Amino acid sequence: MSSKGGVGKSTLAISLSKELARRRTDVLLIDRDLIGYASYLAGIRGPGLVTSVVEELDTKPWREIKVESGSVTILKYFGDGPRYKLDIEKLHRQRNLGERGWELYRGLLKAKRYSFVIVDNAALVRPEDDIVKHELDTFKGIYPDMPIWQIFVSDFLDVDIKETVRYANLIGSVELGSVLAFVINMVYPEISTRVNHLLDQIVNALKARMGLTIPFSEKVYQYNGDFESFPILPEVGKMATKIMEMM
Repeated sequence: MSSKGGVGKSTLAISLSKELARRRTDVLLIDRDLIGYASYLAGIRGPGLVTSVVEELDTKPWREIKVESGSVTILKYFGDGPRYKLDIEKLHRQRNLGERGWELYRGLLKAKRYSFVIVDNAALVRPEDDIVKHELDTFKGIYPDMPIWQIFVSDFLDVDIKETVRYANLIGSVELGSVLAFVINMVYPEISTRVNHLLDQIVNALKARMGLTIPFSEKVYQYNGDFESFPILPEVGKMATKIMEMM
């Protein structure tokens, strides 16, 4: 989750999903970002799930990719730009379309028993938003006992860090004690000491399980290859280890 776009949220979601899959687990990556970066890298060129249902298209907006002994299934949920608001309104008006969409989604959730589900959200989503509420209710119907945590991602700019902390408080994650991690991304070496000190304060304030700084990497942030070759960030490996220890 993030308070703005372009902070590396999708790159973190992709890297973490691949790292967890590499550890012999099956991972579902729900690409709920409006740009659909993860879906694009996975080679999903057609419309997302919501648009496919609204247009009554016979498409398959997901793809399973093997990662060593595990797998990542990428679901393109949105990814078709700002039209998602009109699509959701149409689903509300035409219940038969909405039911078809949830049937497809439930079918994917039941296709295998996923050990982890990672959601790459659009910026500034709230629990009461349509793009969250209905999908989450359906998900809980299939996975009622899976714990739900939030990872908040910011770049290194002070104003963006403050806004992301405010956002975490605003949507109730701190009150619920559900903040898994706070990540400060694209950190240059000359500011790393200051940022790490600030991160310690944020982790305490948000009652987060962990904090993470990720150095700027031109190879990652200018990446234009496919999902299979996307690099796993070394820092994400440490995060994955802590997540596995929580299970």
